[in-house]
Amino acid sequence: MRMDFPSAETLLRGCPTPLALVSLSGETLATNAAWDARVGIGVLDARVHEQDRAALVEARRAAFGSEATRSLDVRLAREGERARLSFWRADERTLWASAEVTRDEQEERKARILLDCFRAMDAIVWSCDTEGKVLVSDGKGLALLGLVPGAAVGKSVFQLYPPDSKVHTIVERTLAGETLLQEDVTEKAHWRNVYTPLVDANGTVKGLQSLAVNDGEDLQLSKKSKAIAECVDRLPICVWAFDKTGTCTLFEGALGRQMGRTAADLVGKNLFEFYRDRPDLVGDMRRALAGEEYVVERSLRDTQLRMRYAPMRDPFGEVIGACASTEDATEQLRFEAQLRAQLELIASQKRAIVELGTPILEVWQDVLAVPVVGTLDAARAEQMLGALLEAVVDKQARFALLDLTGVETVDTATAQHLVRVASAVRLLGCEGIITGIRPSVAKTLIGIDVNLAQIRTLQSFKDALRFCAGLGPRDKR
Repeated sequence: MRMDFPSAETLLRGCPTPLALVSLSGETLATNAAWDARVGIGVLDARVHEQDRAALVEARRAAFGSEATRSLDVRLAREGERARLSFWRADERTLWASAEVTRDEQEERKARILLDCFRAMDAIVWSCDTEGKVLVSDGKGLALLGLVPGAAVGKSVFQLYPPDSKVHTIVERTLAGETLLQEDVTEKAHWRNVYTPLVDANGTVKGLQSLAVNDGEDLQLSKKSKAIAECVDRLPICVWAFDKTGTCTLFEGALGRQMGRTAADLVGKNLFEFYRDRPDLVGDMRRALAGEEYVVERSLRDTQLRMRYAPMRDPFGEVIGACASTEDATEQLRFEAQLRAQLELIASQKRAIVELGTPILEVWQDVLAVPVVGTLDAARAEQMLGALLEAVVDKQARFALLDLTGVETVDTATAQHLVRVASAVRLLGCEGIITGIRPSVAKTLIGIDVNLAQIRTLQSFKDALRFCAGLGPRDKR
């Protein structure tokens, strides 16, 4: 109940400072408008945080028993406000009380620092109520969007952005109570955004508040990073990283999702423990942490994976972790296996063809025959020489018959190959005999002046066999 104190009323009306006349029990007997606005109407103790009420009572008692003023700092019931209350005795039953409402000194210092930084950087702060109406829109960064501070105030976010837009979705989620961190690259800036719900003392969401900072000093690098991130998110690969302890720090890519793994499954978890039943994978990761860069192929369920590991180092060259890329190599490895099989088949067929092209026949005891058909080039002559020398040693042959019945033409190189083969078998104690030289071939040999004087030549293969059996025709050397 308010008491009528004319002199007090006069004093209260004329004082701009929050001022009240209170009883020893804390009842407000008279107040001015400044007190009501800053502290509130009602019993003083109810306007102060419950943890500060004991100190408040003690300060009032001390003021009643002294001529001096007693002051103390208290937290008000109003969220975020503090006050310095001062008491001095008015008479034997009442006290004068003044209130100087202040904010926490540390909070003020933080606010000043943030404000100074905000004025110097490309940033945007804005907020809206639960209906999406913009309450604040400020910051140098608005110029990068073609806007000026305050231009959007009073407008609805839901009208400024269509329902299927990214901002529209983010605002709805934040007003539903989520705190979101987002990145966005535009033509002129690389924005890092934080969206937080604006709540009252009871925890009820009253709106949204957001801070966006342009981190686009190297905008081209930011665009490249965004392009790479989009590619990784769409291509059948994944990239991942882990620190020295094996804790996963990154996991992105479409391949991971295809295999049932997401960043939520792995990031923050120890991969050594996660894959403890796969010592091969753990060994691969430890190799990368040891400083080795390499590629390895591993199977995971029904998929063949190709993994590329590389160590990550700090500015001093110390390994601080490793990164890796993984691709699905199942089809590629299957194709490579098929290709290897085909190449092996082709090589086998080629060897068979070569063997058929220069067969070595044991036609008589101690007698080998090599029928030559077609063109005798350097490669074929080398193969024939090697095979013939091995056969001579293996069969302990005394004669090697080179039959040219199937050769239509020769050149200098072919003739030299024949001389070389015959000379080589002679070094092994075997006599090389050339048979079946056609007239056209003989004419060519004479024309190119190849010396066959040291090599026995016979007209036909039959003559050569007769010679080897000791029934031979006339010596034609």
